[in-house]
Amino acid sequence: MLQGILTGQTKGAVLLSVALTLFLYFLPTVVAFVRGHRRFAVLALLNLLVSPAQGVAAHFLKPSLLAFDPHNLVSVATTALFVSFGPGWLALLFWSVAPGEPDPRLLQLRQTKAYDVIAALPLILWFAYGALQLRAVLAHEGAMIAGGTASAFIWIQFFALLAAGGFDMLLIYLLLVRDKPVAKSRGALPRIFAVLGTFTGVGILQLPVAQLSLGMQILAAVLIGVGSLGSILVLWWLGKSFSIMPEARKLVTGGPYGVVRHPLYTVEIITVIGTAVQFAAPWSWIVALVVVALLWIRSHYEEQVLEAAYPEYGAYRATTARFLPGII
Repeated sequence: MLQGILTGQTKGAVLLSVALTLFLYFLPTVVAFVRGHRRFAVLALLNLLVSPAQGVAAHFLKPSLLAFDPHNLVSVATTALFVSFGPGWLALLFWSVAPGEPDPRLLQLRQTKAYDVIAALPLILWFAYGALQLRAVLAHEGAMIAGGTASAFIWIQFFALLAAGGFDMLLIYLLLVRDKPVAKSRGALPRIFAVLGTFTGVGILQLPVAQLSLGMQILAAVLIGVGSLGSILVLWWLGKSFSIMPEARKLVTGGPYGVVRHPLYTVEIITVIGTAVQFAAPWSWIVALVVVALLWIRSHYEEQVLEAAYPEYGAYRATTARFLPGII
């Protein structure tokens, strides 16, 4: 799998599944860190050791728990769940949420730029991998263009994918240099919808590829290119205020934000439509509609944070459309 990741051949859905599993496994550590518990270091060490410890304990106390059929997915999953998320892991999770004395150093660290970069590291790696996945296709189509054998569709697709790669690289840059947040949303739901809104579109890429006419292929490539280029322009204007989670870093109401309140979501919808065209209906359109619904919910939570941080945001929201001027 490592070779597939390094060459950009592992599917995004597989990476998301691995990332989600790792996040859940280290959830006790994450919770302890977010809550600033003084016992964070001890709990993190135990979290690293809990899986092998549970495996060793099962081997001596009840070996049948480790007996699985490698050809039976349910059997493999059951054993893996026990070893990773068994009683030791549950005990750590309960310990992480139990009341405890806070560590002032951890609480202070959460206010630093270093913490902001660490929190953004999974996203940085994700967008870097997205750019890596485009490398082979861009190299192949670039060689065809340089050799004079590229069709009009190859030209259009090359620049569409180039814009998509540029968008990924700009996201990485902004995640590294962006301003610290001045306000954040409260509770888990805003963060859950932010993550779902960011990654649900990956589901479209797991569907069978649609058999399209040349005209529809060109239309899809144009939509993806326009959406990606628009995303670059909007993101450049947003600058160091960019965030995935509902957070306030700086109020931006000029440029594209003077036309609609969420122009980045508007151009993202264009990209999603172009992507959905390329894959089998009706599921591609169902996923696309889910993405749009999630963007709507995300925008609601983001506006709550912005209005709380900037009282003038209410007047701006009252006079500016959400996604499309005069429509939404």
